[in-house]
Amino acid sequence: MAKMNQFEKIFVNSRIQYYLHKWFWFGSIVKRLPSTLYQNILEIGTGVGFTAELLAEKYPNAHILATDFDDDSIETAKSRRHSPNIVFQQEDATRLSFTDNLFDTAFSILTLHHIHDYRQAISELTRVVKQGGDVYIMDIPSASFNFFHFRKSIVPGLFTKTELMTIGENFGLKMEDCGGKYLFSLHGKKL
Repeated sequence: MAKMNQFEKIFVNSRIQYYLHKWFWFGSIVKRLPSTLYQNILEIGTGVGFTAELLAEKYPNAHILATDFDDDSIETAKSRRHSPNIVFQQEDATRLSFTDNLFDTAFSILTLHHIHDYRQAISELTRVVKQGGDVYIMDIPSASFNFFHFRKSIVPGLFTKTELMTIGENFGLKMEDCGGKYLFSLHGKKL
């Protein structure tokens, strides 16, 4: 796992990022999510909780467990006002502490490129989701990185959309390409 540097944290946790996330990036996924399906939701890489909050708006009766490797981000998230159905917890996405088949769905939104062993993180997401459950991934392919993302020490996970689809299929997900080239989204159904 890799923690974000201070510059990244300032940008990623800003209100500008929140509105981009809500109106364009993750907001496009939220619109396509089923309305009453999920009761137990996991998110990895929550940061300060932007994605978790959007999920809580969509699923006000669901239990949402929002995790991040960075304990500072988790503490910041806990200190902000969030929906009461969100719980924040420090976790390593490559070694989740949860039992198998626990969650209805799991989300990795703009997270995998921060993880050295992103294959293991996908394996863990698949493991903790119930049979027939869903895994949603939104991320940036290696070809899209800007000048801040030029070193492997800054962006440890460099991959293509096709590579992530193949990894998901190898771990037992039926993968669907939900679109996007420079910022893509994938949906995996656990078989």
